[in-house]
Amino acid sequence: MLGFSFSKILFTAVMIMAVWWVYRKINLLTGGDQQPKPKVKRKRSGAKKAPETGPQEVEDLAACPACGAYAAAGANPGCGRAAKDCPMQK
Repeated sequence: MLGFSFSKILFTAVMIMAVWWVYRKINLLTGGDQQPKPKVKRKRSGAKKAPETGPQEVEDLAACPACGAYAAAGANPGCGRAAKDCPMQK
């Protein structure tokens, strides 16, 4: 029924080669066998490269008891409210 013989295997191989050959010839005639162009890296017009810096110091924040805004714990400017209203500014 479904016996594999040498002639069937050879015929299948020849047909695969013929289809591949025809495909290649059609592809060459239509110009579809061109190599894709490499992608060019473009610079963004307004982009600036960030300066390379080493590790930066981290500063703790403290919440203002009056408004809840966060400000640097050791800084005098406080939370940004008026000087006389800001409990953080001392």
